Amino acid sequence: MKKIIYALLIPLFFISCEKYQLDTYPTLDGTYVVSWIRVDSVNVYEGNQGNHTVYDGDVLTPIGNLTVGSEKISISGRSFYMGYFLQNGGDHWSEVYNYSIHQGVDGHWDDLRVDYIERPCNFVIEEDGIEHMLLKCPSSHNLITSNKVDLWIYFSRIGP
Repeated sequence: MKKIIYALLIPLFFISCEKYQLDTYPTLDGTYVVSWIRVDSVNVYEGNQGNHTVYDGDVLTPIGNLTVGSEKISISGRSFYMGYFLQNGGDHWSEVYNYSIHQGVDGHWDDLRVDYIERPCNFVIEEDGIEHMLLKCPSSHNLITSNKVDLWIYFSRIGP
């Protein structure tokens, strides 16, 4: 009788020890404020490290001018909102763009593509936490200065 009980309990033990996993990775939906913007540049011909500057105020980015500390964006569904303003006691957005997110094999969000005005703008999602999101604009080359420029935009979540 003991052998039968052990024979029944051993498979039950292995089956009941499954690791719990979420079906999907948490959403990026929410409202964010621009906390900081950093620009790194390298001269591709001379190999010189350029500036590694964290900007304040208005900064020109691939998705328009962003004001550090006050500019808000919102992600909801398949829409990327910019140009926040209050009107009649409600939240409104002056600009709405379609966007898409690509998920890697590890389940994390990898790329964010905003269909901005005349051309799509691609970002690499460096970090995506509950309280923040760090986007990196892939290297672009300035033909006048021969610099390769990397741009990071750090967003802090301020609401749903």
